[in-house]
Amino acid sequence: MLKFQHDKAKACELANTIAAQVSVKLLRENRRALSVNKVTRVLEKAFVQASSYQAEQGMGFLRRSLFANAFQWALKEQDYPQDFVVMATEGLLVAITAKPVPKTTAARRGPTL
Repeated sequence: MLKFQHDKAKACELANTIAAQVSVKLLRENRRALSVNKVTRVLEKAFVQASSYQAEQGMGFLRRSLFANAFQWALKEQDYPQDFVVMATEGLLVAITAKPVPKTTAARRGPTL
């Protein structure tokens, strides 16, 4: 149970990080005022943090589901538009379910000349 609470806190922390950098008001009222590149950078940074958290914690299916659900609800509670919430949650799910790329023998040896 303690792990679920920790996961939920981390998911809410990620949502708060996004909220601190991407204005809900601008997303709702004037999307053109926001830079697509800035929103993308903010989301990608959050997804990298989520992926790192997944690598540290080794969350299984249930914990990943609860993590994504907590993230989604944290964004909804901050009144983000539904399409943004869905897109951000999908990106988060991809980040935390992606399998790490195994190192190949060639990659360990370095480039060949």
